[in-house]
Amino acid sequence: MNAAWPSSDDYASRARRVWRWTVGASAASAVVYAAGLLATGGDPILLAPLAGALVVAAVLVRPVAGLYMVFAAVLLFEQFDVPGISPLTSQTHFYQNISAFTPIPLRLSACDLLIALTLASAAVRHLILHDSTRRGPFAAAVTLYAGAFGIGTVIGIVRGGAWDASAMLAELRGPLYVALLYFLTVDLIRERAQLRVLLWSFVALVATKALQGIANYVTTSGVALEAVTAHEDVIFFNAAIALAVASLVIGRHSKMSYALVAAAPAILLAELVTQRRVGFIGLAIVLLAVVILSLAREPRRAFGLVALGVVAVGAYVPLFWDASGAVAEPIRALRTVLDDPTVTVRDQLSDRWREIEDRNIEFTMRQVPLTGVGLGQQYLFQEEPPLPSATFVYWRYMTHNAVLWVWLKAGPIGAFALFFLVARVLLVSSVLFVRLRDAELRLAAALMIALVIAQVIFSSVELGLTYSRTMIVLGVALGMAAVLSEAAARDAATRPMRAVVA
Repeated sequence: MNAAWPSSDDYASRARRVWRWTVGASAASAVVYAAGLLATGGDPILLAPLAGALVVAAVLVRPVAGLYMVFAAVLLFEQFDVPGISPLTSQTHFYQNISAFTPIPLRLSACDLLIALTLASAAVRHLILHDSTRRGPFAAAVTLYAGAFGIGTVIGIVRGGAWDASAMLAELRGPLYVALLYFLTVDLIRERAQLRVLLWSFVALVATKALQGIANYVTTSGVALEAVTAHEDVIFFNAAIALAVASLVIGRHSKMSYALVAAAPAILLAELVTQRRVGFIGLAIVLLAVVILSLAREPRRAFGLVALGVVAVGAYVPLFWDASGAVAEPIRALRTVLDDPTVTVRDQLSDRWREIEDRNIEFTMRQVPLTGVGLGQQYLFQEEPPLPSATFVYWRYMTHNAVLWVWLKAGPIGAFALFFLVARVLLVSSVLFVRLRDAELRLAAALMIALVIAQVIFSSVELGLTYSRTMIVLGVALGMAAVLSEAAARDAATRPMRAVVA
């Protein structure tokens, strides 16, 4: 005789039992962790398993949660120590291999594991739902860029000699991050609400980093510091300020535009006190790009912005040319461009290192013009520079001029891949900025443009293309283009209908 089918009461009773067991297990876990924290004096490492379990559960249920967490973490947590200060956000080990600070022999970081978990969760979702993946408008360019470093890896291995696998992995991480995060974002961000989460995360967390930098400056008053934020934070500062200006030009009020304008003074002040010359050079070029873009849609506001900028710069330069301190930092950048001999000793030493490095880059490119040296291989030294700080471990493999470093590692193919990606992003994003009608979506297009320009300027004098933080943020930002392209296509499809009705 067949057993009777379970009734609704049976299902309800089973659900109540599962709920009671879940609550009981959670309460027991909380008691155990609380007792452990009290017994060890509050050692936060005990929270790692619980936090890890919660993260794994959240990502397995919703893969997009993993993308949100990665994006927020890289905006909030510094990758390297900031000399002279020790903010909590630089002590997370988020980018460091697990084997470097635990007995576990795993040469992957928490960042790597979170990205891998998100990829796996997304892959499982596709298998279950039989859902197809998406490519987005930059798929070919991003694949070419990552593929160039694959070729560079082969070149490095074939050259043999003093090939270093650890150096190769360190060099390969940045390009892989761009590709992985681009395709993850294209695949997972499919709705405007999801895009809004990323935009708000960027605005809120960049503003938070600015306030943190200002607090670092205030609390270390009187102490000579190289910077009060991580070097690469100026890329995010510049992009946020550009978005604030773009929101003023667009002229459609929204909560995000108000937030951007409200945060802009603090972000600009943080950029002043962090004392990065490349930050101000990048800011000037990014703002120029915003003005050029705005001329196509809002010429009156754009010309008004230009007039205001000319007046501000015309008053600022003569007033603060001989000044010192944070308020004179943009002048410091201008003097560098003009090769003024009155720049500080610190700046002269920094420039001296880069001059020697550039000569060694030129020497290497003459010796291996068609292939470069490959990943994991030292580039060639005609002149030995002064020994760098202990934190710059791979200084014989990577160069501050990261734009030319791509050529060193993958030859002309690598250089072409980089500039093809940059050109493709600028072209597509500019078209989207002009054609999209929605103000928030236009800000997302402006973010892609601002980040790419700021990244290239920064990477011409810093190791920007090898930093995990900047490459992850760039990959996520480029992945937003899929949603924007679909919105632009819908706008184009409805525009003729409205014209007929009118």
